[in-house]
Amino acid sequence: MAPVAAKFVEQPQVHIVESGIVRSTVFPNKLRDLRRKAGYETLTDFVRETGLKEITYIRLAKIERGQIFPRPDEVVELARLLNVDPMSLFIDTAEKDFDRESWARDHTEASLTFRGGTREDLRIGAALRIRRRELGLSTTDLKKKFGIPAATASRIENAERPFHRWPDKIRKAIAKMMGGASMRDIARSVTAYEQEGRLDAMMAELFSQQSLDQRHNASLLALVQKLPGKRAEKFAAKLEKMMTEKGLVDWSSNLSLVAAAEQPDIVSDDQTMPVLEGRTHDGWTMLSETKKTFTRNFEGPGIALKLDKPVLGMGIPTSALLVFELIDRSEVKGEMVLALIDGPRVRVVSARPAGRGFKLAQVNPEWQSSLSKESNVRVAKLSQIEMA
Repeated sequence: MAPVAAKFVEQPQVHIVESGIVRSTVFPNKLRDLRRKAGYETLTDFVRETGLKEITYIRLAKIERGQIFPRPDEVVELARLLNVDPMSLFIDTAEKDFDRESWARDHTEASLTFRGGTREDLRIGAALRIRRRELGLSTTDLKKKFGIPAATASRIENAERPFHRWPDKIRKAIAKMMGGASMRDIARSVTAYEQEGRLDAMMAELFSQQSLDQRHNASLLALVQKLPGKRAEKFAAKLEKMMTEKGLVDWSSNLSLVAAAEQPDIVSDDQTMPVLEGRTHDGWTMLSETKKTFTRNFEGPGIALKLDKPVLGMGIPTSALLVFELIDRSEVKGEMVLALIDGPRVRVVSARPAGRGFKLAQVNPEWQSSLSKESNVRVAKLSQIEMA
């Protein structure tokens, strides 16, 4: 079947990318070529003959197809097994002649080459994201509230599958979330958001070329900055320069634009949780898992993290392990240290009573807001500090 060119629908100063395979390809790479050059014809051969255990086969296949970003330690391990420099796995996607769609179609199985559906699927995805934010819920919260798995909600919001192909129970759950009971009610919600002028803005956030470029490059930069060597430093500098020239570096303009695609939820339900480390930019810390774990002393979900720089001015060293417990907003009290959680990143702040609400502040860099304004994030309180 001949490749289908990416379609762009013109909005005022906004290009909406309707090609699902372009939207779903986040990490073009050279892993397949390097694997074959090293004599491993299939991924199964590679896993079996190298004894690779740190990365599951399914995850490895997604990395090779460019569907997810690997962790820094995974890049280093794959490069070691292939006897190459870690940066050899990367493609310079900033080059003018790079064609993301051509690469994606060459590296994705035929069954996966068509992703996304009609324009209406994009509109439903955008409406679902708007509604979820109105309710102040994360994708993880939707399972408990409406019976919608987090991965399913994410796929619907990103229009990775035509909406009519979802099971009836999922479509009914979405209708319930929208305040109705049928597809007609979903359509009414979509139309209402459009008339209010909010749908086009969310379509741009989720599906515009500018938004996709910002998310892809921000995630790629965060990954490369954690890799060792001069090649990584040079690539990161080039990427950052390109992002600056194209206006793709406003990390704080929208909470969703810097979230790494296909990243797992950083909040853990397990008593023994992974220790997270990250890189801080403009007050937000992009987090990724390490091989270390920590057993918490409370029951509910939480996160354990190490900051790479002090942000509160409270004398907490960066070597300290900060353990946060997920709480409801109604549980916030004065003088708490909070983590505002947005996808794979957090902003650590102090909370102080202000009228009927709470003032949030960070001192490095200086930042202020209120709890009521930060409706798009989950909230966790600092419960433990473990000094190294």
